[in-house]
Amino acid sequence: MHDQEGSDSPKGTSEMSRPLRWGVLAPTAMIARLAVIPALAASDTADVVAFASTASSPSAVDIPGLQTGVTWYGAYGDLLGDARVEAVYIPLPNSMHREWVEASLDAGKHVLCEKPLAVSASDAIAMAEAADRAERVLLEAYMTPYHPRSQAISTAIAGGELGEPRLAHSVFAGTLGRPGNHRWNPSMGGGVLYDLGVYCIEPLIAFGGGEPVAVSATAVLASEIDPESTGRAVDTSFAGLMRFESGLLASFECSFEGAERQRLELIGSSASLSAERAFTPGLDQSCYQWSDVRGTTEDRYTGGGEIYLPMVEEFASVVAGSAPARHPLSSTIAIARTVDRLRAAAGLV
Repeated sequence: MHDQEGSDSPKGTSEMSRPLRWGVLAPTAMIARLAVIPALAASDTADVVAFASTASSPSAVDIPGLQTGVTWYGAYGDLLGDARVEAVYIPLPNSMHREWVEASLDAGKHVLCEKPLAVSASDAIAMAEAADRAERVLLEAYMTPYHPRSQAISTAIAGGELGEPRLAHSVFAGTLGRPGNHRWNPSMGGGVLYDLGVYCIEPLIAFGGGEPVAVSATAVLASEIDPESTGRAVDTSFAGLMRFESGLLASFECSFEGAERQRLELIGSSASLSAERAFTPGLDQSCYQWSDVRGTTEDRYTGGGEIYLPMVEEFASVVAGSAPARHPLSSTIAIARTVDRLRAAAGLV
């Protein structure tokens, strides 16, 4: 169980001696098919036993290394009724997260849900409370913290190696195709801030030492209007500025319509650091750049690594009560509250 303010390990659980049995809702979602299901299939801590899809057939999912004999359901509720399933991974469109997270928890399942966990802080808090009532683990599937470089940066922040926070900047841009992609649909929780905001905002909150005390923001909206959304359009590019009680001034930008770019820069009173491809790192992202107050620079090598495999393996450890969550619900809710404020500042609500 996870307290909404960040209790890091579930109550009343003991270390499991066998793999956690997983079900997946919407297994043909791109992130599920290309990243999370392969990680589950590769992990000794996981056994994928069931899929549920309302639109696809079993032949639509071809995951190398996936165990044969996975049961296929044509309705999400049928999977939740499978007594073998102990944990559920949910990569559904954002607007469907709360409904199916709470249904999964009510069915006695632990839940790993794609980011953003919710489209509002109130929804995120309600989902956390549902996990408390069910005494089940609920975590947001945010993989960046599991990379060795990300861990090293987090350690530098937590240890005060940068000195007092002064300035920070993050950017995440890329080109997102439109046909059939729910991220362009505001009635399904679309928009770039929801999709990429967690990456840009999480390290700024960590460096700032808490949620911002003041925010300002602006957004560019898609030219197309969703006919089912009462005249709304999604944000395709978003820029925000945040001030923190610690004295940090932090800015970020994210876009669905820009050339690929990912960068994080943190500037303290004693040192600064920066990292390229900061949010979806892989085996090739093995160092970050460090500068001290005298201007001396160096590359600090951390090694590369997997991000999805350690995420699902840590989830099993949290369920077993043998490890804390690296990205607990307290962090998820803090980001959701900040996103709410940024959206309001940009006139999106």
